[in-house]
Amino acid sequence: MTSKARTLLGKGRRRIGRTFSTDEERGVTAEHWGEDARERAESDEWQGLYWQSYVLTAQHMNRDISGDPGVNWLTFTKQRFLPKPAELALSLGCGYGIVERIGIEQKIARRFDGYDISPEAVAVAVEEAEKAGLGDRIEYGAADLNTIELEPGRYGVVFAAQTLHHIEALEHLLDQIHGSLAPDGLFVVNEYVGPRRFQFPHEYLPLMNGLLEALPESHRRSLRDGQVKGKIVRPEEDDVYRIDPSESVRSDEIMGLIEERFEIAYRADFGGTLLQFVLSDIAGNFDPADPKDVAMIDLVCLYEKTLIDKGVLPSDFVYLVARRRAR
Repeated sequence: MTSKARTLLGKGRRRIGRTFSTDEERGVTAEHWGEDARERAESDEWQGLYWQSYVLTAQHMNRDISGDPGVNWLTFTKQRFLPKPAELALSLGCGYGIVERIGIEQKIARRFDGYDISPEAVAVAVEEAEKAGLGDRIEYGAADLNTIELEPGRYGVVFAAQTLHHIEALEHLLDQIHGSLAPDGLFVVNEYVGPRRFQFPHEYLPLMNGLLEALPESHRRSLRDGQVKGKIVRPEEDDVYRIDPSESVRSDEIMGLIEERFEIAYRADFGGTLLQFVLSDIAGNFDPADPKDVAMIDLVCLYEKTLIDKGVLPSDFVYLVARRRAR
């Protein structure tokens, strides 16, 4: 059997009784993430645009999560929590399918289900699974996670990687995840849990701009348009919504709702409060082979980490592994 897209929310599926977004809003979100999935599958250039995906900053995140700059969060999950592969895992908000492919290659699980709101993203994930020779081990579906119904007790591990902050019906989805886990199943989260719609306090701006201004002009040149990055301003809530109506819709409530439903076995905060904005579009300017560039990234990461460790700032990103709490 080959990997294929299947629609979960077809005729006869039970929906919750409330609508959480309009068809138009869902369409904008699906189109946005479909384009993103295609871009990621076709080239690695996108990695230099984002703090979380670039090799130099990723090493600092790895250290915060696993204690080893060379061990990322998926490998750590395997080493620490899944010495034997789960029979079946679930990836929510799967995008272009990287979690599932790595998950099988690293023997985190023997098989995966993966769901995303974007049919285009699902199509890309199917293509990439086939290219990797994993098409018979991954089943994909297009689904709105605000209304999805999951089979009880089906999964040994459920992954939500930068997904929950796009969900308005968090209570519903977390309850579905809770019920879908096997009795000894794990819920693994890699997530933005900062202010909704990126409405961080204005007091953060001098800290962000101080870091940005300390960088050489050559390293502040945007990899998108070639312009030198100027002062950071807090994004307007309406602009965040316009690009993706689901973006950070209830991000500041995620941790509390998880803690109500799950026992957290492991948690690691890995920053991003300042750096996701400071290094946006410019992270790839820092050459991993240049000791000076490496030192600059080390210093800006240390600056943010010190402020978080001293309680001056919260950490906006978290990795955690949880188990079902008795209901």
